[in-house]
Amino acid sequence: MTTVTRRRAADVFVTAERRTTPIDVLFVVSVSLLLAIHLVIFVAVAVLAPVTAAEARGLELVRLPVEVARALVLPFHALLLGSLFVLGRRAAGRWAGFGAMLGVLALDLRSDVVEPVYGPPTAEGGWIAASLLAAGFALVALPRRRVLAGVLVGAASGFFAVAALALPAFLIGIALTSPTPGDRLARGKAAATFAAAWAVPAVGMQIIWLAMLGPDGWAARAAEFTAEFRPHAMLTWLAQTQLLFASWHFPGLVTFSLAMFLFAAAITGVVRYFAIPQHGEHGPAVLRVLQRLPPGLWAAGLTMIFCSIWWGCSGSTLFVLPNLPILAACVPLITALAYRGAKWLLTVNRFWALVAVVYLTGLILARTTQLLITLVQAFHY
Repeated sequence: MTTVTRRRAADVFVTAERRTTPIDVLFVVSVSLLLAIHLVIFVAVAVLAPVTAAEARGLELVRLPVEVARALVLPFHALLLGSLFVLGRRAAGRWAGFGAMLGVLALDLRSDVVEPVYGPPTAEGGWIAASLLAAGFALVALPRRRVLAGVLVGAASGFFAVAALALPAFLIGIALTSPTPGDRLARGKAAATFAAAWAVPAVGMQIIWLAMLGPDGWAARAAEFTAEFRPHAMLTWLAQTQLLFASWHFPGLVTFSLAMFLFAAAITGVVRYFAIPQHGEHGPAVLRVLQRLPPGLWAAGLTMIFCSIWWGCSGSTLFVLPNLPILAACVPLITALAYRGAKWLLTVNRFWALVAVVYLTGLILARTTQLLITLVQAFHY
């Protein structure tokens, strides 16, 4: 074979494209429709939604017109969707990434009647914090990008204080999944580096807030986030649970039933991580198993747990607004993991394949219905 022939063969190999299948077309159409719906919801809420009390307090502090503040959220919302797609794709392929994006607006954002959240463009800081957290989950799996992940997560806590609960979650995830799991010093150094990267924007943003707002303004802003830690009227755990299951567009009992199937499939997807050995494993057996789950999923899962504990102990009468960054950045990943679990069931036998097909059909219908309800709501105030 001559040099020219080899170069031509190499060029064909590099430029050759995989044959487009109907599934590829379906995927492109599905993602395009989903992004179009998100854009319509974003624009509708940005233009039509009244200023909420939470927005008014924030806008008074930062002194921006509401139109400008809402428009600035758009690139962050795009970052949120892109990060969730990357995380879902890593978990179980591109359809899992689509499922994660599909789950973002499944929540009934208006379920808190006193403090409603109308949609992604609302400028109370929750959506910006969610996008930065999701980007952190995606980047922490890359050792060379962990400092950037720490900076993003630290900045998220500056926009919405509850995002600070993600810090211990990230540190645990990094310690469990360090590239040198047998070296405690290296794992400690990796966690310390992340914490230092987190502290720079977290502290820096507080200094900026203090310089912009003055001591009185800074104290007023801090009071918004510390209210849950001061004496206040508290709901019982049962009432809080009812509030949680009433926040997903469906009746509470239907939501509870769907959640049980969702968590069963998601747990199956997580177990599949722990059950499959990875190349180059070493160290104690327990650590070898734990480090099979990616650090981003460790961080997202633990963040949900820490936030659930905090919210449950707070006795808060609100559900969406206090937990908005976690609900937007972490909860959609449950859908991606559920797809991973159902995808594995397809390979077990015919019975479990049928169960998986029925489950996936129901999941798609439920998530699509929730998204369409959110779309309709975007035009009603």
